[in-house]
Amino acid sequence: MDEKIDVLDERGEKTGRVVCKSEAHRTGLWHRCFHLWIVDPGGPALLVQRRAPGKETWPDKLDVTAAGHLMAGEGGLDGLREVEEELGLSVRGDDVVALGTRRNELEIPSGTDREFQDVFLLVRRIEPSDLRLQREEVASVARLRLDDLEALCEGEEVPMQEWVDGEVRAARARISDFVPGEDGYLLGVARAARKVLAG
Repeated sequence: MDEKIDVLDERGEKTGRVVCKSEAHRTGLWHRCFHLWIVDPGGPALLVQRRAPGKETWPDKLDVTAAGHLMAGEGGLDGLREVEEELGLSVRGDDVVALGTRRNELEIPSGTDREFQDVFLLVRRIEPSDLRLQREEVASVARLRLDDLEALCEGEEVPMQEWVDGEVRAARARISDFVPGEDGYLLGVARAARKVLAG
């Protein structure tokens, strides 16, 4: 769906312009997105999604647990609808911890994606049976131990569990399996998750 989104300036302030998402990507306009990472305290582990094979950008790559563009007039927590749409999980604003805003630029097939990403963390025990994946968006959800993320970000291959159709499969992950432009983001989220878990 080609949503209408607010155009931002280079500081993340609204310019007053509203355009279609496709135009923002084609012409490299700044806009706002929502990111939610889920950390399961049992383990503990970070959950990531594998993007569906039919996605226009980065098909089959590992990515943030749930994400989406904020539509014109929306604020960061309005993006929580993406969690229910993509994963089938109901999440309220007071369930999450705000981690801040990430400024990110990435070349994509249709142009340049320039985003201010409002980043949140949810601490919740999750079982494969809790998830109802939106197939056109999400192929699977994978579970990576927080203890393995430093090694992963240093280029090592690490074990993960991949949840596909309610089944748990053993798999391996490398940083190259993730959407490009990671720039330490994954490791920063893992460290933030540890601090939140520690209270």
